[in-house]
Amino acid sequence: MRTSPVTFFVFILYFGLLIAISIYAWYRRKNAKNFSEEYFVGGRSFGPWLVAFIWATSWTSGGTFIGTPAIYYSMGWTALLWQAGAGVLGMIGMLAIGRRIARFASDYGCVTLPDLFVERFKSRLMGICAALSILIFGIAYMVSQYVAAARILETFAGMSYFWAIVFFAVVVGVYTTVGGIRGVAYNTILQGLLMLGGSVAIAVVMVRAAGGLAAITETLRGLDPQLLVPPGPKNFLPLPTAFSTFFVLGVAVIAQPHVVTRIFTVKDMYSLKRAGALISLITLVWFFSLFASALAARALIPSIDVPDRIFPTIVLQYTGDILSGLLLSAPFAAVMSTVSSLILSTSGAIMKDIYQRNINPNASPATIRTISYVSAVAISLLVMFLALNPPRFLQDIVMFAISGFAASFTVPILLGFFWKGGSPSGGLCSMISGFVTLIYLYLQPNPNPLGFNPLVWGLVVSAVVMVAVSKVTKPNDAAFMEKIFG
Repeated sequence: MRTSPVTFFVFILYFGLLIAISIYAWYRRKNAKNFSEEYFVGGRSFGPWLVAFIWATSWTSGGTFIGTPAIYYSMGWTALLWQAGAGVLGMIGMLAIGRRIARFASDYGCVTLPDLFVERFKSRLMGICAALSILIFGIAYMVSQYVAAARILETFAGMSYFWAIVFFAVVVGVYTTVGGIRGVAYNTILQGLLMLGGSVAIAVVMVRAAGGLAAITETLRGLDPQLLVPPGPKNFLPLPTAFSTFFVLGVAVIAQPHVVTRIFTVKDMYSLKRAGALISLITLVWFFSLFASALAARALIPSIDVPDRIFPTIVLQYTGDILSGLLLSAPFAAVMSTVSSLILSTSGAIMKDIYQRNINPNASPATIRTISYVSAVAISLLVMFLALNPPRFLQDIVMFAISGFAASFTVPILLGFFWKGGSPSGGLCSMISGFVTLIYLYLQPNPNPLGFNPLVWGLVVSAVVMVAVSKVTKPNDAAFMEKIFG
């Protein structure tokens, strides 16, 4: 499919603007007194709009515009139930846990998620385990985002998959290293507005082209009646799986390190409260709009070789030159914002929680800066190699990665900050048992016992272990616990 020069120019212009914003952010932070605080959490100075968009764009990743429409396109109306949990992420992530975690992170100088566990449970070993989990699942998550970027460039620029992956790896490594979290935050205002407006615009265009929702429904009925009713084609979403995905896509958001650490950037509790309301509104508009456009796409284009290409395909086929450039920038923006946040989370785990805390506690500011930069570039290159052989559905690897984060971190966060009885040994064993349970089940021929996602079993095991071990092991110091819960 040929891309108009005007479309290509708009896309490149947008990309150049992102780089310019990152350079501006670099100038803002280059004289910061505390490099880690500025580079990873923006000096804890962000207001509600910045926090809302940096949270939402970190969570609504390339999978939102590439993998998720592919699922909607392939599975029909039932896929809306699959996504239902995402509608509560703002309320859960911000309003339920945000204030206590933000205050604790500020009081104890936490800049990474492992920092949070080390300070709460007073366990350096727990910090190492958390850092390793972030590396394993963070790299898996980034692979999915690289695939999303490559699918866009394949369809849009006619690049081969190999060179699309290489190009994106170089670009995102430079973009993240230069801008840091402040660059990511400034860019997310532009990216978030573009993603929000783009998802609504393509929904309007596609539903009109398909003749309206009633016509779309009748066309889908003719293609496959299972596209209209649960559990969907090929028994896509039986009841236990629907229950499971609520946790994967909704409740588990509190455990994504590249998302939950955005709470650390907030300047005050009032900003955090407003950000929570904004996040829920933003994500609901995104997902409902993309759902409508994907159903219309199935009616208009009944089959496609690679479902992950459906969003860029409909943009190029059903919109004008300028709008195509803007709309194709939306999924690219989602990919870049999520990958940037993930690179910062994983490089922070290497620098702060492995190198500085356990290898060189007296590292100079220059050494910390160098390790942070080198880690960011190295991670980007490693993911590039791993992304060269992608899965059929991008969303498969996204689900694995966010399930891994959630199995490792959800219970230690919830019971650690909302239950006084959580002991250091209980927190460590809870994290390890959730991680091991999830990996073990994914390696089995049937990873979903009784039809439930491995994450559900990981959360159950993690919670039982947390309570049982905490009851028989030494608790934290009483005065310290009083500061948290008093």
